[in-house]
Amino acid sequence: MFRGAVDLDPLNADSWLLLGFTESLTDQLDKGAEDLKRALELDPDLGDVHYFLSEVYIIKGKPLDALPEIERVQEDDLRLHQYALAYYALGRKREADAALNELTAKYQAVEAYNIATIYGFRNESDKAFEWLGRAYAQHNTGLMETKVDPLLKSLHNDPRYATLLKKLNLPN
Repeated sequence: MFRGAVDLDPLNADSWLLLGFTESLTDQLDKGAEDLKRALELDPDLGDVHYFLSEVYIIKGKPLDALPEIERVQEDDLRLHQYALAYYALGRKREADAALNELTAKYQAVEAYNIATIYGFRNESDKAFEWLGRAYAQHNTGLMETKVDPLLKSLHNDPRYATLLKKLNLPN
């Protein structure tokens, strides 16, 4: 779908952003990073591209590469989310916990899904499912990504995951 949009208008940075994001969700991390960088070339001020690119780097196991991208994330809540992930991946638990605690203190009413993804990435299943439950109660739109979110892969073998997918009406 987004590949077609890029083919029709190769100078549209938003289309490259959406293509790169979609590729990152489908385990095409190298292609996703490449297309997100293309979006930045076309529009260096494009919102969210630094967020998605930093996440690709974290998932690829390159959290040091993620740090300069995180610094450019404009929204405080999204920046805290990415720092919590990157610092954890770097083994800097104290800094990761500080970012997670600040995110939770300031944004728990609207960022339950993102908080859940941090716990999923950290392999803390009980906390991840607790926050996914909160996200459900908040009607958090992030839940649409539950099945494909690479940060939640650690939950896939947990029986609660199949129950959650059913509750969200997502095929298992």
